[in-house]
Amino acid sequence: MKTKKINQFKAISIKILGFLCLSSFINAQAQQVFTEKTNGIEVSYLESKNELNDYILDTGDTLRIEFVNAPELSRSHTINEQGEIYFERLKYTYVRGLTTKELSQLLEERYKEFLLNPEIYIKIIKFKPLRVAVRGEVRSPGIKKFPSFISEDIETDLLNLNSRKVNLNSKIIPNGDSSNTPIKYIKRSNDYITTLSNAIQKAGGITSSSDLSKIEIIRDIPLGQGGGKKRALIDFRSYTEKADISNDIRLFDGDSIFIPTLQTKDPTNIPNSILSGLSPRFITVSINGQIENPGKVKIPLEGSLSDLMSLTGPRKTLSGKIFLIRYNKDGTLLRKNIKYSSTASPGSSQNPYLISGDLVTVKNSFLGALSGNIQAITSPIVGIYATKELYQTITEDN
Repeated sequence: MKTKKINQFKAISIKILGFLCLSSFINAQAQQVFTEKTNGIEVSYLESKNELNDYILDTGDTLRIEFVNAPELSRSHTINEQGEIYFERLKYTYVRGLTTKELSQLLEERYKEFLLNPEIYIKIIKFKPLRVAVRGEVRSPGIKKFPSFISEDIETDLLNLNSRKVNLNSKIIPNGDSSNTPIKYIKRSNDYITTLSNAIQKAGGITSSSDLSKIEIIRDIPLGQGGGKKRALIDFRSYTEKADISNDIRLFDGDSIFIPTLQTKDPTNIPNSILSGLSPRFITVSINGQIENPGKVKIPLEGSLSDLMSLTGPRKTLSGKIFLIRYNKDGTLLRKNIKYSSTASPGSSQNPYLISGDLVTVKNSFLGALSGNIQAITSPIVGIYATKELYQTITEDN
């Protein structure tokens, strides 16, 4: 009996010891995890990403120029139409084509004549309007304009608001060299600036033939970096397929965007681009002529002629062929008679896809035109005859 109690005591002691060891192990692991989490971010995270290194100053930009040792000279300046800023002591100074860093360095050199060890900081408080060229497989290519970005407080440093998603950081291509290097991306998040997706949206969205895996962006290189152009290739499929904005890079004034054409249409392009907001859900076309409800009509993106006819009601009696007028992407004008068939496959010659801005007219058939001509000829005669009958009726009554 005594031996049994001793064994029970030993068993309890072993369980307690095991529990204490397990508790110590868990505490050690928790301490390790806590240490890893608290020490995971380096102080270098706070350093500026210099995402405006490529931003080239021009007319319309407003700068806050701070003189550290001469605050009486600090003020805001807007670059005028000649690309100049008026400075005290320096008079009119040409700044177009420079970056803020380059301008700061040049001003410090110039002010050494008047100040001891001048230290100058420049920040952009108003960005000029953007003009971006969008070419290739988009619905409405051309030069797209975007408004300027203005701070709510003109004295506020906007540099912490100017970065979104990624940087265009491709190798410099001097004198038209077409070599490519991979782009280094820095993921940021900001909704106050103009990005690649904004430009595609303003160009009417993509088509089923848009190759989003090889979007080309060409950008000016600042004078201090040698001038010229640089090019980057962007794989933008993750934006429409996964709602990933890491490649939705910020655009600068003068950027050129080119979207190539797929050899085979991708049926997922349109649904994905609509769900991601890259393309509109509906487009507007105009229809008139021998139709019950003429006017401007909204149809689904890549909708066909049959969709338009279904929404505008039946054609009138004795209506004929349908005539389409459209501006092509190259600026040429298309004029085409269509032998419409409601049973034809969408996209076929008898039931073509429509694009925004199309003009559609339902023409008269031969019999309809003949009937109209006969009516035009007989209307005056019928009117004269009716007038004569009315006159005779009145005179006979009298």
